[in-house]
Amino acid sequence: MISVNKALGIILRSIKPIGKEEVALSDGLDRVLAGDVRAGCDLPPFDNSAMDGYAVMVKDLKGATPERPVVLRVTEDLPAGYTAKKKIKNKETVRIMTGAPLPAGADSVVMVEFTKKVKSGKRKGHGLVEIYTEIAKGKNVRKAGEDIKS
Repeated sequence: MISVNKALGIILRSIKPIGKEEVALSDGLDRVLAGDVRAGCDLPPFDNSAMDGYAVMVKDLKGATPERPVVLRVTEDLPAGYTAKKKIKNKETVRIMTGAPLPAGADSVVMVEFTKKVKSGKRKGHGLVEIYTEIAKGKNVRKAGEDIKS
């Protein structure tokens, strides 16, 4: 039997660092990266909705239950790929789809399963919605840079 230090010495004398070469990304399979990869921007680049639902200010949901829902005015319908036109104010909400940027003023998203549209407005996405639950600040929001930081 040999000592750990002697075994380590044998191993280190038997190996040599491999060289570096640039190859196309498509030829990188089964290769070892020679340096760090740096992201040029945060991903996602903005806070966005992790669920379909309603972008809200948590303070507006205080006391919301199925028996005593909170009613908010829906100001916009926000699909992914679009940005809200205005800031959410007290007792307002924006109907939001997964991946859409969180509107200014909103701090959380209530899943659509905890809501019920109660009145339609003249334009698509407008009207009133009942919300049946309180949620924690930041719930259902993917923060800018959550996946990758620049």
